[in-house]
Amino acid sequence: MISPSVVLALVMAMAAPAVAEDITVWSAVVYSMYGERTPLVGPTNPALTPLGAQQLYSQGAMFRNRFILEGTGNVSVAAALPIKGIETNALDTTQLNVLSTDDSYVAAGALAFLQGLYPPQTDEFAYDNGGRTAAVLADGALVNFPLDGYQYPLIETVSLQEPLSSWIEGHLSCSEYQTSLINYQYYDEAAKLYDDTLAFYDSLWPTLFQTTFTEAATNFYNAYELYDYANYQYNHNPQTANTLNASALSDLALFAATQQLNLNANLTVSGKYSGDMVRAVAGRMLAQEVVNLLKGNMLNSGSNNKLSLLFGSFEPMISFFALSGLLGGPSASVFESLPGNGAALVFELYSMSDSDSTVGNDTVYPSPADLYVRFLYVPDSDADSELTQYGLFVTANDTTSTNMTYNEFVSAMEAIGLDSVAVWCDMCNGVSIFCPGMLENAGYGDGSGTGSGSSGDSSSDSSSSKKSGMAPAVAGVIGALVTLAVIGFVVLAAMFFGGLRFFFANKRNNNSDGSNTGNIFTKRFSFGGSNGFKGSERKMADADVDVSNAGVGHERVGSWELRGAAAAAAGGGAGAVSLTSGAGASVTSADGEPPARTERVRSTILNRTPDEDDDDIMGDLGRHPVDPREHV
Repeated sequence: MISPSVVLALVMAMAAPAVAEDITVWSAVVYSMYGERTPLVGPTNPALTPLGAQQLYSQGAMFRNRFILEGTGNVSVAAALPIKGIETNALDTTQLNVLSTDDSYVAAGALAFLQGLYPPQTDEFAYDNGGRTAAVLADGALVNFPLDGYQYPLIETVSLQEPLSSWIEGHLSCSEYQTSLINYQYYDEAAKLYDDTLAFYDSLWPTLFQTTFTEAATNFYNAYELYDYANYQYNHNPQTANTLNASALSDLALFAATQQLNLNANLTVSGKYSGDMVRAVAGRMLAQEVVNLLKGNMLNSGSNNKLSLLFGSFEPMISFFALSGLLGGPSASVFESLPGNGAALVFELYSMSDSDSTVGNDTVYPSPADLYVRFLYVPDSDADSELTQYGLFVTANDTTSTNMTYNEFVSAMEAIGLDSVAVWCDMCNGVSIFCPGMLENAGYGDGSGTGSGSSGDSSSDSSSSKKSGMAPAVAGVIGALVTLAVIGFVVLAAMFFGGLRFFFANKRNNNSDGSNTGNIFTKRFSFGGSNGFKGSERKMADADVDVSNAGVGHERVGSWELRGAAAAAAGGGAGAVSLTSGAGASVTSADGEPPARTERVRSTILNRTPDEDDDDIMGDLGRHPVDPREHV
């Protein structure tokens, strides 16, 4: 009988190419898009689905086969292009650089990717994480990590309030970019696309979009949100799968791609500076970050940044397609479609093995003149999608090699990139909390800024804003912060001395008819929070906890109106649920499948009587707490 470990090793051997190229890979940078998630516009907040987690897991396993894999047991399986010196089984947090946006579905997908990259391993411990010594106790006992050796990656998630976020989602907090999006609908080309597609969207509204979008919002200006919603319903809703034909879904995808290319890959539109390509700001920041990470590997002679993993949305990807010439190159059709779930950009830094020098048994890190960089792309996580190499900065008729020398690559990438977060703040008229300090430290505050974020000459209005004295953007931010601080102190004083209290009714962006309108200008993340047992339908009079006369609190979890009622309506039907009482109670359905899990109702005995429910008791916050007993 073949052991499971041998079977696994054979599968991995089939996934990896049989013959590796005669090169030495020193570092790789991967920018990966999230896996499938619930729609941006709909009844729930966007969240990674189980399918989305599987997609990112499979992508992580694919990159393990390429860069890391080593055989287990008696089976020897080598990675296709192993990164020099990387830990093969035990995850070493000092060798990886993992950065993700703080969107829940992106960060969760990053974790699934790392699970595929470094699956659980027993009796394997990374040297720089303490090695085997850290796993052995003084009595000689060996302690493995829980869950059969689950490995704990270090994933840095960054919010829009942190400078690092601008490298992987530089479009979101860029004021000039957001202004450009708002102005887009006034362009003649956008108006024409709106008119040409309106009849198509109108035909789909009654059967597909009516429950979520208003008829007025179902048009080209919301093309991505509409496709995002339709694609999810097509994959998960049997009724939609039966009524929406594949041709209509393909048209929705085409219109979404056209809209997003106009919003993120139009290099002719300028913002603060003439020729600054503000629509592609996300790709400009990503291009520079790739260079920064590869340089970090060089500066440390290959010890750090061996594998850098960046996780975010598709906007930086399609911006980079335009900036690097991929949209105008010989394979332009590949990059005209929206990246799919799990799509990834890959940059490999390598040298030719026959030119590597050695000292003893160690390979010496090569000089920049002996290094090369190549670009690869996989459009989604489908089983038949392969990681394919493409040439950067080439014309449609160029058939030259797709490999670039390191120096050529850096020069070309820095030409389209933005030097620093301070340059980004200046070009974007950034209002992020970190921008004033960044601008001042970079010399913008005293008028010494040169507008280096622009690839052309700055306009007269922009130049005049940088004369001696505090920059208007900085002054505006400081003034706003001072105003907020004053208001905050006043409100706190009223709460402390005057008994002022606030009660929030959390609402979604719903219309009067209960529908939820999508908008291309809506920020693609949420602040979270709970809306209570009725969700978005909760009113001020609806308590999340009911207290009976017996003092028993019943916490309502989920939406009993929508789910419990549906279960009750199903009772007695052909697919009715049968219950067996007793200690061995079982729950089965007529077709043998377990029914959907019902909502939970938790009861708690309160240690007080109902007549003690008095706001005066809870409202006296100024009393001295009870002193502990301190005598023996």
